[in-house]
Amino acid sequence: MIDRVGTYGLSQVMLSSYSSIQSRIADTQAQISSGKVGTQYADVQDRAGVLAAAKSKAAGIANYTASATAAVNQLNLYDTQLQGLSGIASQLRQAVGDALSTGNASVLMTTLQSLYQEAVTTLNTQVDGKYIYGGSRTDTPPVNAPTLADLAAAPTVASVFNNTTLNQTVRVGDNETIQTGINASDIATNLFQMFKDVAAFDGSGAGPLGTTLTQAQTTFLNSQYSTAPAIQSGIDAIAAANGARANQAQGALDINQSMSNYFTKFISDIEDADLPTAISRLNNDQAAAQAAGRMIAQVNQMSLLNFLSAPTANG
Repeated sequence: MIDRVGTYGLSQVMLSSYSSIQSRIADTQAQISSGKVGTQYADVQDRAGVLAAAKSKAAGIANYTASATAAVNQLNLYDTQLQGLSGIASQLRQAVGDALSTGNASVLMTTLQSLYQEAVTTLNTQVDGKYIYGGSRTDTPPVNAPTLADLAAAPTVASVFNNTTLNQTVRVGDNETIQTGINASDIATNLFQMFKDVAAFDGSGAGPLGTTLTQAQTTFLNSQYSTAPAIQSGIDAIAAANGARANQAQGALDINQSMSNYFTKFISDIEDADLPTAISRLNNDQAAAQAAGRMIAQVNQMSLLNFLSAPTANG
């Protein structure tokens, strides 16, 4: 017996429409939950190639930004410490000048020992467990003579430095590399030579340097006093070059951060969902799904009997 009135085709069409709405609802809910248009490049269709290229460029910029940040931090640390080493050279000259002006060098060697140890502590600075003045040799203290007596006993000033001659560099852009390394021997060879010369003189037959300077001691200290400004100038020149590199690194960092912000927005414009629109679409689709569900139920209940009159008692 045929009990349907042409409802099969209509039912199939409505079921297909209902399934499409439900699929769209699921996609929209996923977008609202994640904040993204989709989870794969296919979800952005014709912009997939542009998105992939932008993400690749953004990843490279992120690496350059990290390198530039590390460079800025290290170069700024160098700047502070180089100023300190320049100050040590100045204090060294001042100590010698005080001994000459008073004719009394009784505290000179004690002052020199303290200044030398301060210099060694600076040059043996570690950052993240690595010695920053060691060139490519970051696992060994650049200065192996911790006291002034050790320096005086060394055969040469060069022998107290463990650093290599390599100046480390870092890439902060596609075509930009910055020197981030400064070697202990480059900074302190002349400074340590003065420390060593004074210590050696104090331990020689012309010493020790005491409360009353002899003519030989005065002549010697005058020569050292005259040498000190050139030592300080040498350190200041290194500090100036380091300052220029710090400015270059900061400039590269600023550019990379700006580019990073640009690509973050560019990528966001492609893959981030428009939440207000998605929520509105979800509400509309949910309403449509409810209506479609009711209509499907009504169609499925339709039969020929709905259109036949019930028999009467006189029929």
